[in-house]
Amino acid sequence: MAVELRSLYSEDYVELIAAELAKHNVSTDGFIDACFNAPWEEMTLKERAARITSLLNEFLPDEPTEAIAILKEILPPVAAPDAQKYADMLSLFVPDYVVLRREDMNLEGIKEALCYFTHHGTSSELAVRPFIQDHHDHMMSWMQELSTHPHDHVRRFSSEGCRPRLPWAMALPALKKDPTPIFPILENLVQDNSKFVQKSVANNLNDIAKDNPDAVLDFAKRKIGTHPNTDWILRHGLRTLLKASHPDALALFGMNPVQVENAVLTLENSEINLGEKQHFQFNANLIGPLPERLRIEYAVDFMKARGKTSRKVFMFREGEPDSSSINLAKSHNFTDFTTRKHYAGDHKISILVNGTEVASESFTLKLP
Repeated sequence: MAVELRSLYSEDYVELIAAELAKHNVSTDGFIDACFNAPWEEMTLKERAARITSLLNEFLPDEPTEAIAILKEILPPVAAPDAQKYADMLSLFVPDYVVLRREDMNLEGIKEALCYFTHHGTSSELAVRPFIQDHHDHMMSWMQELSTHPHDHVRRFSSEGCRPRLPWAMALPALKKDPTPIFPILENLVQDNSKFVQKSVANNLNDIAKDNPDAVLDFAKRKIGTHPNTDWILRHGLRTLLKASHPDALALFGMNPVQVENAVLTLENSEINLGEKQHFQFNANLIGPLPERLRIEYAVDFMKARGKTSRKVFMFREGEPDSSSINLAKSHNFTDFTTRKHYAGDHKISILVNGTEVASESFTLKLP
């Protein structure tokens, strides 16, 4: 069974934080007990991080400059991989201290601290967002400067911090509406050799595409084929548009519309029970010249609680075709997960070839 991330704020880890603070003449009497006070057991990951940030504010010197200097010293040991699993993420409470004390700090000191923390063990991608919202032009200009930083974690921060839809983070409605200030940052990073940076750029493009698909497509059309790293970034960054069968996105990667004949989708069972797999096969023939790339997906129309269906698309296969004949087999597991709950009723599986639905069959899912 997977370990809950919030449980990684363990007693050993909190004791490590207290021990590192004590090395810098910070009295931590009561720090550990205060951390685990009720309702700690019911707190989410972010709530636990926020409690530690609040305790830092209580136990560190009142002067933010002094406090920041101590946090710079304790960050490497509390963010080290051997300190705790996912310690770099758990130590986000360090940059969050800057957000908590922002009224007592000047903007230049805030920027310096957030960059330092990102450079030395954690990331300030969540902490920077209130400052982007309040000082938009200034901060976006600074993020663009950071996109040429020699350290890959700082370059990643320049992209990750301004993602319009960054998970777990406060919204940036101005950038969701107009992502124009983000693109100069991505221009600097679109050939980056660090996979850590590449993934962030791709995720940023994917975020933008959900609100401004044309802007991302324009960017991709200018950049496709200019560098191997760029092509990987664009392919991953346009994944939502590709799953939505956006014709321009598909065409960009050589997946133009195709015609098929003798398309047959065969389901193994007309009825299955919750917890079982539905096995299916698909056979067809392509008509005419083979496309540059062939993308075959299957979509499942899931029955929802109120009797309506919701479609989710899954990858079957993608690549350069070597034959006009398509013969594929697959199974899909209809088991409840934390991210998906199933409901009884009619479901449908469909096959999409380069974005075009060519076959579909229905079946019934039964619950105990």
